[in-house]
Amino acid sequence: MRWLPRSKAVENAVVARQMRGFFKGLPTGTRACPRQVAEAYGAHLFHRRRRRLVEEKRFAASRFHVGIGVGSEDFARLTKRAVLVSDTLLLSHNGKGAAHRISRLSRHDAWLPQTEEEERSLVLPMGSSTEEHLHMLCPDLDGLGDWLLRAEPLMRAGSAWYLPTYSVSEERDFHGPAGDPNDYPADHVYGSRPVVHSGVPRLLDFVATGRRVVAQSDTPAVTSRIVLPVIEDLELPFLEGIPLETFGAITVGEFDAYRAFRSRLRMEVAGIDTALGAEEVQRALTLIGLRIEDEVRGMRAQLNQVRRKRAVAVTGAVVGTVSASLVAVYGPALQPALAAVAGGAAGGLWGAFQAGADNSPRALRENAWYYVWTLSRAASVA
Repeated sequence: MRWLPRSKAVENAVVARQMRGFFKGLPTGTRACPRQVAEAYGAHLFHRRRRRLVEEKRFAASRFHVGIGVGSEDFARLTKRAVLVSDTLLLSHNGKGAAHRISRLSRHDAWLPQTEEEERSLVLPMGSSTEEHLHMLCPDLDGLGDWLLRAEPLMRAGSAWYLPTYSVSEERDFHGPAGDPNDYPADHVYGSRPVVHSGVPRLLDFVATGRRVVAQSDTPAVTSRIVLPVIEDLELPFLEGIPLETFGAITVGEFDAYRAFRSRLRMEVAGIDTALGAEEVQRALTLIGLRIEDEVRGMRAQLNQVRRKRAVAVTGAVVGTVSASLVAVYGPALQPALAAVAGGAAGGLWGAFQAGADNSPRALRENAWYYVWTLSRAASVA
């Protein structure tokens, strides 16, 4: 079964616009190299002139249900679970990892004035070149790039995005006659030095604007009692084995059913009394998992019933078509005989088509459990 992302499936318009612009401008050849994809993504979200995150104010003003700073590499599992309760999922390494150079921001050359004698003797001029480079802090660019490609359907819909952590380095090199660096003027610095621009927002900066942030690993943050149980404790077998790209395509393709399930799951988890002990909380989560499994079985039964009805309706339609053709050729005198043989199918052509329309699975597609059933089926064939 193939799921096609719907252009109208948008969770966060600000995020969706930026993510669609990124993927639209991503060269086809770049997709073969996840590391280059991650570098291109970092460059896309950085405003070169203002030296800040693009649309920073709009990003901060957008409604995010959960932002997660992670130290682990398990982005795929985290994404599939957090999206089930998130308006928009914001992931970030929050400054962890090495600084990877992703682009050059500027270059400036300055030459020292020469005397007339130096110009006549063709002595090479001395000077310096200053370059600023943009770096993205990340523990694994290849892993990040792979996640970006696999999470593309969710990102295009504004349901998920990644917030890079940036630094800007300044490198200054001198040019001139070969010799000891000590021969250069004392008031000039030889080599390079890093310059970090703190104006680029980090994950925790979004907390100040009212976002809910969930900590993973050792990242300090504000926890959400709705999100953490779903990420860490709730048994969700319908997610096991399903690739992230398939999960994203189904979520976007069945957006109405996904939103209905998200609301149900939020209410279920929010209904757990936080004053309960650990054992009681785990029991409550187990009951939620069992109810989900029961609803999925119910959805499967409904769809099987619809298919059986549709099969009967289609059979009746075929018989009715043949019977109507025979009546047209041999006259109304044949109709009583056909009615006796086919159980009245000769006059039931319209009824057969009507039955097919009344029993279509399309009516079930907005049901919350249709979304979970679809994920469960995809996981079973993955």
